[in-house]
Order: sequence, then structure tokens, then C-alpha cells
Amino acid sequence: ACISCHPKLADEKELSRHTHHQANSTGSNCYNCHMPYTTYGLLKAIRSHQVDKPDVAVSLSSGRPNACNQCHLDKTMDWTANYLEKWYDIARPELDEDEQQVAASVLWLLSGDAGQRALMAWTMGWQPAREASGEDWLAPYLGQLLLDPYQAVRFIAARSLRRLEGYNDLAYDFENPRDQREAALERVRQRWSQRPASPDDRESVLVDASGQLDWDQFRRLLGERDDRRINLAE
Repeated sequence: ACISCHPKLADEKELSRHTHHQANSTGSNCYNCHMPYTTYGLLKAIRSHQVDKPDVAVSLSSGRPNACNQCHLDKTMDWTANYLEKWYDIARPELDEDEQQVAASVLWLLSGDAGQRALMAWTMGWQPAREASGEDWLAPYLGQLLLDPYQAVRFIAARSLRRLEGYNDLAYDFENPRDQREAALERVRQRWSQRPASPDDRESVLVDASGQLDWDQFRRLLGERDDRRINLAE
């Protein structure tokens, strides 16, 4: 469908020149960039039916995740803005310190509204994003969502968490009382803290070279969570 209007992109070299990804990679699938998973529905993320392009300014104004940061979960909005400006002349917006230094997925998951948290919970279980971003750092973030005020977010987070190596047997029910959900979160954190440090550790996701999470920053961002009520029609 795409190359019927853009025939030159049928050529792999032209496609890679346009996408800046290998032709056979998920980054060169047209719909991953132009129709990303930015809509919540049916306890999951679904593709947008609007053909659009990644733009950090739009993410800032609308709250809607952009395709680049939804796949590269470990990258900041600053990283995305720089490449979009370099590759496609998309204007780079003004960004605050967190948007320059902390991965966009972390900001949306910890500080975002319920819709953003649901989308990030789903995306952290999406295989292409895990492959692009590394998955060794994801567990404490998905674990935090086990306590989310919204049952839907908790359900999605648990499903994604069970897709990570070492968490397939997670004993958790999103409808359990809070004390039982807190116990599940503690088990996730303990299991994660016992893992060996890996090359996936990086500062943008608040994990240092020794593999330790910056809990002060984590709690600060969590304290800024957008707790306004949201009703999303499905």
C-alpha cells in the first residue's frame, strides 16, 4: 500500500536512505514510524489510524508518544529531536532537563497520565521495542505499575512483565488487595536487584554502570504522576 504511492521505496537502498534503518528491520516498516501504537483499547495498545510522522513537539503538546521513543525505550526526547532535525529537518522544540536526560518512556510511565502509562506498559512487552532497547532494565518499571490506580494498567503491566526472562512465573493478580500487590512488587524488585549487571545498564533509564537504580530520581518522577481521572472510550 505504501509503495503504490512511494514506488522508489521499493528499492532497499532508497528505503534505508529514507528510514536510516536496515531495509529488513522493524525500523523500516512504514507503519511502525507512521502508524505507531499510540492508541489505547481492549487492554492493549493499537496502531493509530492516522498516517503521521514522528515529532517531539507533537508529543509535548498532545501527550501522545512518538514512534521513535516508543521503539527506542531507553532514549530521551532530546535524542529523538536531534535525529529528527538532522535527518528530516523537523524543528527541535525546547526541552526541559528531564526531557533531555531521562528516557521518554520513563517519564511517560512514572509521571504520565493513565493513558500514557497503559501505552508504556504495553510497549515494554512489545518484542521490537525490547530488542531495540534492551530489556534488562524494564522489570522495576513494570513492577511499579502493579500498584497503578487503574486496573487496566496493572493488568497490562503484569502481562508485559511475564514476557521478560526471569519473570514468566510471576504470581500476581491485578484485582488483589493492595498489600498483596505490594508484596508482588517487592518480589519483582528483589529478583531484579539480584541479577548480574549487564551492558543494558544506562543513565537515561536511571540505571548506573554498576547496575543500581537511582531510586531518588525514580521516586521524584513518580511523585509527579498525573493522577487526573481519564475515561477512554474503547
